[in-house]
Amino acid sequence: MTAINTQAKRRKNARPVWDEEPSWFGKTVKALFLVCYAAAIVIPIWAVVATSVASEEALSRAGGNLLLIPTEVSLRAYEEIFNGGALTKSLLLTLGLTAGGTLLSMVLTIGAAYGLSRPGSLLHRPLLMLVLFTFLFGPGMYPSYIVVQKLGLLDSYWSLILPMALNAFNLIVLRSFFMNSVPTELIDAAKMDGAGEFRILFRVVLPMSKAILAVIALFYAVGYWNIYFSAVLYTPGLETQPIQVVLQRMLMSTQGIPGADLGQYQAAEAAPDAALKMAVVVCTIVPIVIMYPFIQKHFTKAIITGAIKG
Repeated sequence: MTAINTQAKRRKNARPVWDEEPSWFGKTVKALFLVCYAAAIVIPIWAVVATSVASEEALSRAGGNLLLIPTEVSLRAYEEIFNGGALTKSLLLTLGLTAGGTLLSMVLTIGAAYGLSRPGSLLHRPLLMLVLFTFLFGPGMYPSYIVVQKLGLLDSYWSLILPMALNAFNLIVLRSFFMNSVPTELIDAAKMDGAGEFRILFRVVLPMSKAILAVIALFYAVGYWNIYFSAVLYTPGLETQPIQVVLQRMLMSTQGIPGADLGQYQAAEAAPDAALKMAVVVCTIVPIVIMYPFIQKHFTKAIITGAIKG
């Protein structure tokens, strides 16, 4: 009887097969996989950073290829980027477009999402249907170009901001968050206390929506920072281009493509071509890498909230 009770207790306390402690072989395979996966991400980034700080002699010995360990370090490439020349102007332009565009996009998205989240708002259903229509049916490249041309925005930096100032997907996500995650009782209580819509928005709704606002701001910022095709399409005549366009031209210059002159971005005593290109690559990825750790906790919270509410 005792043996039967012992076996019953063992069965009761036994974990299912998928929840058992992995064997040493399984742990070893998982560790090797994680190491290889991390190496596949870290090594290329490290090679770009190492090449950007390599001297001309070190790059010459390597045949102009990427380096993992530069024998001689030189910061001439970064000095050339921040010396006030064409690269500096391009980088500052991209920073300005990202900051100004993200701010404008957040103002428009928050206002439209809050208005469409209130059932009794003016033209609520027609405006919502219009947003959903633009979300499901994109205009295409040529119609978008015609609209920008007719509005007189060609060769204007506004053409890089206004066409993407309001994203239908972000608007729908934020509207759903306002409707499902902000208690209606709080809004009704604020109205009973005499608060207007703007006070409700700034004092009640926005403080409760920091996570989703941070995520949407990150989406907008990444979009403006990586802007390339719109600049090529709408602003070919401007002297100062966003950093992504400059990087593309610098990379094309290696292949001898006409119109891709690297010399316009280099001073008289210029850094090596490979180091300068890799330094520009580093400058394009560092801001996003720095921003992500501060947004990550909000990103996780917003995703979890959306999963629960959805």
